[in-house]
Amino acid sequence: MFSLVYKINWLFVFILILISSLGVALLYSIAGGQWQPWALNQIVRISIGLILFFVAASINIKVWYKNSYYIYFFCTLQVSLAKVFSNLLELNGSFTQGGLLFGKTSPTNKVFFNNKKIFVNESGDFVLGIGRDEKLENSIIIQGLEKKETHKIKISKRKYKIQRIEGLPKNKVTPNKEELKRIKKESKKISSSKSKFLNKTLYKSGFIWPVKGIVTGEYGNQRILNGQPRRPHYGLDISAVSGTKVISPSDAEVSLIMEDTFFNGKMIILNHGLGLNSIYSHLKKIHVKEREKIKKGDLIAEVGNTGRSTGPHLDWRINVFNIAIDPELLLSNQPKF
Repeated sequence: MFSLVYKINWLFVFILILISSLGVALLYSIAGGQWQPWALNQIVRISIGLILFFVAASINIKVWYKNSYYIYFFCTLQVSLAKVFSNLLELNGSFTQGGLLFGKTSPTNKVFFNNKKIFVNESGDFVLGIGRDEKLENSIIIQGLEKKETHKIKISKRKYKIQRIEGLPKNKVTPNKEELKRIKKESKKISSSKSKFLNKTLYKSGFIWPVKGIVTGEYGNQRILNGQPRRPHYGLDISAVSGTKVISPSDAEVSLIMEDTFFNGKMIILNHGLGLNSIYSHLKKIHVKEREKIKKGDLIAEVGNTGRSTGPHLDWRINVFNIAIDPELLLSNQPKF
């Protein structure tokens, strides 16, 4: 044991640890002063590497010479298997307009959906949102270490209902110039929050209904407001008594709170990781704060009638960044993580 201590080149070990520490510091800084998700994992990998280094150094060099061919064969086999399986693709979810897909591939791969790059985390997880009017023929490109594969993805077309809503104040359907300025400013802030990236997979806790009530407005409905055609509805309207508890449907971090918006009234945006976020509008009261970490089932708000609303209800939306998907599809067809 003592002879091993003297044989090891400690200067080399010191330089190795120093360089590795600089890498950890950079990962810590990039994550905004957080150990998760990169720095802590890197420390674990470095520790394992150092242990293997000392184990290898403790073995007599003659043993390495004697088994060199076996070691070479084993390493070559591992590299070959990595090449074979590197482009594997696993997709789960709803293959339809308004659907959500959860993907899995090799962490070293690059993924493109219709030529748009999709973030793949260190475990190979990624999330895809399929828009309300997405085309039916799509492609996913998996760019591996040595080859590129294109997978054709077919999604089903949906028919959307026409929903007529009467009794809204005139300015809530046709805002004036000052109100349009306010709406533009609020929309920019909301869009920015939906675009925030959180490299966590909090959504793997699964999803439940955020409130008990009656669905009065479905995802994708073409809306006619006070007799005037307007944008489709991109969420679920769930009617409930004012003050009814609204809970978090999944683990999340609170991304944004707005106390008084023109259309949404009091609202919350939760971040579930890898671009997946959820929105809660027309609230009466908010029980969480921005940057707060919450668990599935935690109380976040109360049903209200604020903003553009004709009665107490929750407008619940789920997005992958700024692509709105159907919450009901997620609830009925979510994979087991």
